[in-house]
This record gives sequence, structure tokens and C-alpha cells, in this order.
Amino acid sequence: MRVTALLAPFAARWSQRVRNELDLVPHPADAARQFVAGPDPDRVLVLGNGPAVGFGVLTQELSLPGHLARRLAAGTGRGASVDVVARRGVTAAAAPALLGEARTSRYDAVVLCIGASDAYNLLAEERWRADLGRLLDAVRAATAPETAIAVLAIRPVQRPSAALGQAGSLVDGHAARLDRIAQEVCDRRHGVVHVTAAGALPEAPRSAEAYDRLAGLIAPVLVEHLDRLAARPAPASARPLRAQPDPEDERQAALDRTGLVAAGSSPRLDRLLRTARDLFGTTGAAVTLVDGDRVVLKSSVGMDPHDIPRSVSPCDRTIRQHGTTVLGDLRGEPIAADGWRFYAGHPLESPDGYRIGALCLLDTRPHEPHGVDRVALAEAAARIEAQLWAEVAAQMEHDAAAEQPRQRLAAS
Repeated sequence: MRVTALLAPFAARWSQRVRNELDLVPHPADAARQFVAGPDPDRVLVLGNGPAVGFGVLTQELSLPGHLARRLAAGTGRGASVDVVARRGVTAAAAPALLGEARTSRYDAVVLCIGASDAYNLLAEERWRADLGRLLDAVRAATAPETAIAVLAIRPVQRPSAALGQAGSLVDGHAARLDRIAQEVCDRRHGVVHVTAAGALPEAPRSAEAYDRLAGLIAPVLVEHLDRLAARPAPASARPLRAQPDPEDERQAALDRTGLVAAGSSPRLDRLLRTARDLFGTTGAAVTLVDGDRVVLKSSVGMDPHDIPRSVSPCDRTIRQHGTTVLGDLRGEPIAADGWRFYAGHPLESPDGYRIGALCLLDTRPHEPHGVDRVALAEAAARIEAQLWAEVAAQMEHDAAAEQPRQRLAAS
């Protein structure tokens, strides 16, 4: 303990060396959601650093979110959607700021990967106790009362060359002490579990196999809780909240933040849409964005790509609920005037969790509603959603790069 206190003044400089080295380690840059098709999917958020960042692999499919989604789906027999909000170097004190990047009230469970940076920084133990407690309180305040919170054991910490030898042993010892405190803090809170398995945690998850082992430790902790919520959705759980319409002003603001309406379509989006249309054998298909009082066809195939008044579009109905909307026979619906007799739509979400549009299938003949494969439609929508998120991220990166020269010019 005294050695740790004596070395604390050097910790910030040493921790920066670690961060600089980890900056060179590959990690995923694709859409921060992994979806496994299945009925009535559960939703889980992974938040923090360390294993949440995905060091060593290039896609979320091979990182913790992908493996956890597959493990959960296998354990529950339902679908699973796992989102990730991660930042390299984030500490327990700074982590509450990440909660604003996701609609935490819509998740059935939250997995916190936190503590590696605090261990590297040789954070004082009582400070860690207080910071972790405030983080858990912030997560609980932002989530539904029945949402499960799982805190992953601090180890495995990442192991660059800056953390080898005697220095690495010092961090390991400090991490173990912080982890014992984390166990105590979790035990005092309802609905919070500390995920430990002595000797079973992979020491440095840098491969798909290691992330799969890690997911294999987390999934059993969550499955029982998720099964209970699915069997009897409590009023204070996330499931009833997801079924409610989004507040319109918040939903519109989320769409505006994406910039998707002005960006137009893309070749990859068009290909994904054609694949969906062909898979279901319908006459037409569209990716729509509900913008104010109109429905914008961002991409379409087999139909006239003009805007539709929101008041006559089934997409307005689709974004007001969670899950697939199927209208087997459109007789009596305004859209039938254009020759359409069948509609099926699944909501598309913004990166921050608002239903901003839909994947729509339309046909000139009626269909039996029970004959629509809703799981397959949700899976097709997840692929299109991932593409939309990639386009949003690319545009944000482009805008940031364009802004840097202007900032340098203004500062000169």
C-alpha cells in the first residue's frame, strides 16, 4: 500500500505510455451493435473500457458484443441485441458521461467493464470505492429499476510492454485490491452482480477465442434474469418502455443529428435493400426516414422514390412501436390508392436508440400476416441499420477532419 502511494506521482505518466501503446493495437471500428436474430430479443449494453474496446480484433462480431449476443441467444432461445459504448482510458469517475451516448432506460441489462485505467493510475482505494459507487448509482438512475447491472472483474487488464515486469506486477496487485472493493460495493446494491470466476478470466483478451471465453462467463449471469423479465415483463422493466412511442421532439432531434436525410442513398445500402426485397419476394421495398410530416424514401426498389405524407404512410405506425408491423391487406388504407395491398415494416434506430425510420416491404397482392417471417425481417433491418450507422460515423469523421484546418486557422 505504501509502495503504491509513493509511486502515485509517476502513475499518470506511466498510464499515458500505456494508452499510447494501446493506440497502436487494432480494435473494432464498425457499428456498435451486434444482433442475433430470434423472437422477442433481449437488449444489453456493454459500457466502459478494457474488454469493451475490443483490442486485438477488427469487428464487433469477433469482440465481446458479438460473442455475448450469440451466447445470450443460445442460452435464452430468444434474439439478442448487444450495444457497446466504450472509450480507451476511461475511469470510473469519468464513465457516467458515457451514459448519455445510449438510451440506457431501454436495456434489460448493462455490463460494466471498468477499473483497468484506475488500476494503471494507481487510484487510491477509497477514491475507487467512491467513484465506483457513484458510477453504479448513475447507471441505476439511468436504467429501468428491473435492469440487471453486471460489473466485470477488473482483470484482465490490458498488457502492453509498458506494463510488464515489476511495474506490471504492481498494477496486478493494485487491480486485485480494487477488485475486492468492487465485490463489496456490488454486494451492497440490489440488482448488481460482480462477475468473477477465480482463475477463469482470460488474462489479456486480444483474440476472438478470448472474448468468447469472457462472454461465456458473463452470459450465464444474465440469462436467468433475462428469462424472468421475458416471462413476466414487470411495469418497472425496460420491455414496456421499449414498447412506448418515442417522444416526437426527441425522435426528430435524433434523426437530425444523423444527417441521413440530406445524405441520400449509397450503393451498399441499395444492395442490401434489393437483397431484402428478393428474400421476401415482394414487388417493392424501401428504407424510409420519418422526417417531420413526411416519410422520405432514402433508398427504394420497385417503387416510385418520392416522399410520402406521414399521415398516410404505414411507416408512421411502424416507428410508434417496438417490433414488426404487418398489414396483410391494405384495403381501406390510403396507400392502397397507389396499388399496394401488403405492407410489412421493421423500425430502424438511430445510434442513440430512437426509431427514426423503417425497412418496408410492399406488394401488389395481399399476404397472410402469419406467413411473414418476422425474425428474418428483423435480421434484414439490423443489417441495414448497421449500414446507416456506418454512414453516420463516416460523415462525422469527415466533418471532424474538415473542421481541424479551420480550427488551426482560427487559432493562428
